[in-house]
Amino acid sequence: MVFARAKLVMEDNCFEEEPGNVEMAFVGQNVSKLYEKIYELMKSVFHVVDSDIQETSYSWGKSDKGDKFSVTWWVHRDMDLFSYWFVRVKLAGQGDSRMGNAKVQIRGLIRSEYPQDTVWQRSLFYEMLRTFWHRAFYRKKRELYAEDCRHSIVYMQTKLKEFMGQVRASAEE
Repeated sequence: MVFARAKLVMEDNCFEEEPGNVEMAFVGQNVSKLYEKIYELMKSVFHVVDSDIQETSYSWGKSDKGDKFSVTWWVHRDMDLFSYWFVRVKLAGQGDSRMGNAKVQIRGLIRSEYPQDTVWQRSLFYEMLRTFWHRAFYRKKRELYAEDCRHSIVYMQTKLKEFMGQVRASAEE
């Protein structure tokens, strides 16, 4: 992330086509176990540490149907000096150890930031050079970052499906 007072920011969804979000719904036993599993998967799939994951909202309480929960995380992963991933993961649901439902949403963004602090960085000549560099060299790098982001999100989705399959199989035994 570029630390600057003023900056030019370019943001794209990791998935180019709409809806841009990955949504998954689970119905079954022990859906509250998804909280720990999602946190673990975010660290391993996106190759980040605890300090790169921010829990922006957390709500967990009891209802007549068991636990009712809603959690939102933002994952920040620097790719290089100018670009980073911003991945939002939302988990919401309710249930107990016998039965419940949960919904998981994952949205990935790739952002590139260029500082615009100095007179040189705001000049027309600098902007022409930056635009040429971006179109000639850096665009391909951003496309690779977006592809890697898509693969990571789909991998996380696959791992969540496997986990819920294991939970379902252990409940049937």
